[in-house]
Amino acid sequence: MTAPDLVKEPTGTAPLLKVENLSKHFPVRKGVFRRAVGAVRAVDDVSLELRPGETLSLVGESGCGKSTTGRLLVRLLDPTSGRIEFDGVDIARLPQRELRGKRRELQIMFQDPYASLSPRMTVHDIVAEPLRVQGRYRENGADRVAELLELVGLRPEHALRYSHEFSGGQRQRVSLARALALDPRLLVLDEPVSALDVSVQAQVINQLRSLQEQLGVAYVFISHNLSVVRHISHRVAVMYLGSIVETGTRAQIFTSPTHPYTQALLSAIPVPDPEGRETRERITLTGDVPSPSNPPSGCPFRTRCWKAQDICAREKPALVDRTGVGHPSACHFPEIPGGSQTPGTPST
Repeated sequence: MTAPDLVKEPTGTAPLLKVENLSKHFPVRKGVFRRAVGAVRAVDDVSLELRPGETLSLVGESGCGKSTTGRLLVRLLDPTSGRIEFDGVDIARLPQRELRGKRRELQIMFQDPYASLSPRMTVHDIVAEPLRVQGRYRENGADRVAELLELVGLRPEHALRYSHEFSGGQRQRVSLARALALDPRLLVLDEPVSALDVSVQAQVINQLRSLQEQLGVAYVFISHNLSVVRHISHRVAVMYLGSIVETGTRAQIFTSPTHPYTQALLSAIPVPDPEGRETRERITLTGDVPSPSNPPSGCPFRTRCWKAQDICAREKPALVDRTGVGHPSACHFPEIPGGSQTPGTPST
């Protein structure tokens, strides 16, 4: 995989996507009449921004709300509350008729290409389907499909084959071609390489970076693989139990994380060390992830945090910059870059 430092910075300054206080709660129903007796807080008060041509990665453990957030951004799910402002328009409550026009600019690529591609359709028909739905196939649809296949590294003869005839990496390229068919400005990538071999992961990641430089498309990259995230991201948002607990540039997150949860995730990244010289301390989290239908009071991470104190149970920390370096985290006792805590806070 190419060196992380070669990720080019986006040129845009105004946000393409601005999310404010986004939440999605799924009702828990019981009884004969299926009455709501509670709610699963899958996404809870999430705010983020994304510039044109930028890659923002959402990372965290399985079940933290990453994929649900991605589906909310493209309105595959309707939010419970909050704003999703895309290019100045709040699409969170946009009627379906008006949303259809916006869907040309918002696309998603799913984790499992075998499940997301119809086995009854040829690759040509799969890639051409968005063009037909939007009424753009009659113009030069066949040429556009051939152009898209070449763009993602597939050959023209692949258009007549079916998805089951391809390898996992090739199927993911078909999914990418389909997602790019309408020239989107924002592409949500939901674990796009998690099911692929390491060598194929590198090929797909490098392809995504090349396409971003060529087309200027912005990515929301969802993953639990921090090694991959480091190679493609401009900025990173760390999620835990439906909430964002830390955001920052790639360098800030990977070299000076301020939230205990981020520190634990980074400590688990495997490092090649055949001679046994690795001295990095591994942080092992104790306890189970709380249920999103019954989250703990105060800080959602406090039940597994070695820094937790009384204030953590009483008050949920806001996602703000407490260190003064433009690096917000939702922690009462964030780590200051350099290894110390915020001045005036107790030691651990």
